[in-house]
Amino acid sequence: MGALLNQKYEKLFSLLDINGDGVIAEDDFELMANRVLTAANEERTAKGQKYADAMMNYWRALRETADADGDGRIDQEEFREALGRVSVNFDTLVGPLYQAGFQLADRDDDGLVGKQEFVTVLAAIGVPAAEAGATFDGLTEQSGQLSKEQFMTASAQYYRNEDPADNASHLLFGAL
Repeated sequence: MGALLNQKYEKLFSLLDINGDGVIAEDDFELMANRVLTAANEERTAKGQKYADAMMNYWRALRETADADGDGRIDQEEFREALGRVSVNFDTLVGPLYQAGFQLADRDDDGLVGKQEFVTVLAAIGVPAAEAGATFDGLTEQSGQLSKEQFMTASAQYYRNEDPADNASHLLFGAL
């Protein structure tokens, strides 16, 4: 694994470690889901439940892959190693969470997300709003709308792409 993937995985780990204790655990994923659902005003909707379920499925996939000692906690090194394995099966293990997140942001269900909706969800995850806005502009080339296909491609590439020239894929969660 190259330096760029390591940076991306460190960034993602820092966002998922909601309570800042240096490990990620089930409670971090529950807290993250609740923050995102509150920001999107989807706490009690079918979309919201789908997102919460996808978040917990992502946690279970990571735990099964990385938690060798069975303590229910994953440190940064375990996380890095797990993401390398989980990303191979992105479409089935990780992709559903990103699809559910996109659907939360797609307020009118037209298959497109505007900048404000995108920023709202990423800010709830912990990405500074200015960085989330810059990410949106990079992904859409300032077209004003992000398609599900664009978002899913960038999401998959975040886990796999080591090309430093491809800003859209490695800045998905803000500056590294």
